[in-house]
Amino acid sequence: MSGIKGIVLLGRLNYVEEKYGKDGLKEFLDKLQVDKESPLFQPVIISKDYPENLLTDLDKVLLNHYFNNDVQKFYDLGVWHAQHIMSIYFQIYMDEKNPGGFLNQMALLRPYLIGLGELSISEIEHNEYYVLINFGQEYPESVRLSELGFIEEGLRLCGAKEVKSSIEEKDDISVEYKFTWE
Repeated sequence: MSGIKGIVLLGRLNYVEEKYGKDGLKEFLDKLQVDKESPLFQPVIISKDYPENLLTDLDKVLLNHYFNNDVQKFYDLGVWHAQHIMSIYFQIYMDEKNPGGFLNQMALLRPYLIGLGELSISEIEHNEYYVLINFGQEYPESVRLSELGFIEEGLRLCGAKEVKSSIEEKDDISVEYKFTWE
């Protein structure tokens, strides 16, 4: 997963700061196995590409020290991230109550918001979509779950009710979901 956008890293850092305070963020950064020359100790630019190992390091510390080894908590992190940035990138779809428009825009913006990989969608009905995320290489479960949480919360914020998702196909490089809502 080389080419992770800074906004993904910042989302995790902001999550820790909001949940655990500035001291908690300092403690979190101290737990990372990175040197003080790491880009994490410099201003992180939201649109800049960062190496995948930074995200891996962040997720390991989150999993081991903050999520009590419960990988499912990354879904909640994705929900939290959606609640904090949807209004910046997807406000029109929130105002229009347009979940399908959100998915279409997410497919276009994913390279700029997340980085590596691609997202493609197929509309079955106005409230039923297939979403294929091809990460381009093996991906950790933390990444899959945080993106799933982001998409489901994004749909809800855009007016979808009773959002349901199921995995239609999954391998080491990609995952295809079916999303439905009322």
